[in-house]
Amino acid sequence: MDSRCILKKDKKLKILIDSNSFENLLSKEDTNTKTLLKYAYKTPKDYPFQFIRSPLDTKYEELNDIPEFIKMYDDNGNLFGIKTATSERFFPYQMRAIEEIRKEVFKKATLSNAEKEAIFLVFVQAVLNFFDESSIFITSNKRLLKNRLWFESHYPGKILNIVTVEEAKETMDLFAKYNGKYFISGNYLCNKGGWYWLSFRSKVPNFHVGDSFLDAFSTRFVYLLKTIDEIGFQYYLGVNNDTLEDMQYYFNYFTVLTSGIFDSLALATKDTYKLCFKSDSIPSRISLEPKAGKDFLRVLREENRSLREHINRYVDFINLIYKLRESIVHREIPQGMDFEYREYDEKWKCNFIEISEDIQRQIHQNGDKQQEYDPVSCWGIYNISNEYRLEPFRFVKSATKVLIEFSNEYLRLLGYKDFFEELKGKDDDSSTGFLYSIERFKDGRLGF
Repeated sequence: MDSRCILKKDKKLKILIDSNSFENLLSKEDTNTKTLLKYAYKTPKDYPFQFIRSPLDTKYEELNDIPEFIKMYDDNGNLFGIKTATSERFFPYQMRAIEEIRKEVFKKATLSNAEKEAIFLVFVQAVLNFFDESSIFITSNKRLLKNRLWFESHYPGKILNIVTVEEAKETMDLFAKYNGKYFISGNYLCNKGGWYWLSFRSKVPNFHVGDSFLDAFSTRFVYLLKTIDEIGFQYYLGVNNDTLEDMQYYFNYFTVLTSGIFDSLALATKDTYKLCFKSDSIPSRISLEPKAGKDFLRVLREENRSLREHINRYVDFINLIYKLRESIVHREIPQGMDFEYREYDEKWKCNFIEISEDIQRQIHQNGDKQQEYDPVSCWGIYNISNEYRLEPFRFVKSATKVLIEFSNEYLRLLGYKDFFEELKGKDDDSSTGFLYSIERFKDGRLGF
């Protein structure tokens, strides 16, 4: 989904669920769906989410506990309104016009009842979202997702926020955090610092406290996770000069933190093995970057060949980060731009950062690919007349997934075992409590 203003202070995020999609996902034991639905039953006044679903007889209790909307008809059998638990909304759309849209979207004259219902839900979302564009409509219907921008630029012709389950989890997580609520699971909150510490520990289980270099590594990693969410806030606050500037700021900080994480690992490695090499007193020579750290990497190979080979497997990622850092710290800082795409079939907006073709090529070497429902790639690349732009939010999420894999395996090869496996053998309250919190976080969190 493109950048748009969804985050609001002191309001609820209204969520419409496509019951047919969710029933299908539950039948497949989809974990993302199960996690999301754990947030659907809460009614406290300050709870940030308000769920409603389409009518469907279902065997799944997770869905049955969510209130359905009700179609309201006049004496002549014409649909005139949609009723929810909290409001009644006028339904202004003609069913004949909706029928024509159905044919346009599905590209066939005869539709199944499920296909008809799917298109109808788009117009229900238009009604529910009429006064407050902070509501989202969750579906796994590929036809609806593929045409989500088409609906907004044609008919019903307004903001709809049609999202996948994964996108919905991300939006819900950022919406809650924007309002100061940090959920570990559907019924459990913690403070901001605790959330990011659990997030880091769950992602890098081979980290152990106690080493000064690795403590610096953990601090930088926690800051990096916070930075991802800060960029996410700007993404879901829409496209304007302020969000563009703030997004650039946090993107630059993210890049410097990532290179700092590499440096912390290199320093921890030198200290662990007491490595000696030419110019080993110069901090910049203790580096995972192939050129600056060539002597460090050479003696590391002699001490731990497996670790050196691991670094080499991620050399494209390491080079990419240091290339970006070089530009941000020492050269001209990459410039930002707000961009609006306007064509007949779709319209969308995003904040972008200008990048060179060389950076684009390096990102592609890290496994970038096109997304199924978005014009921007998984790593955030968009090509405008052979000029390359980078969408920061997608980039930092994709880059961090690689960084997590790289860092945890690095620590394992450096001799650090899985901390939580070691905890399982201890029988004390602090170990049991921390393990419980970690497992609850992994199973119940919404966001990154």
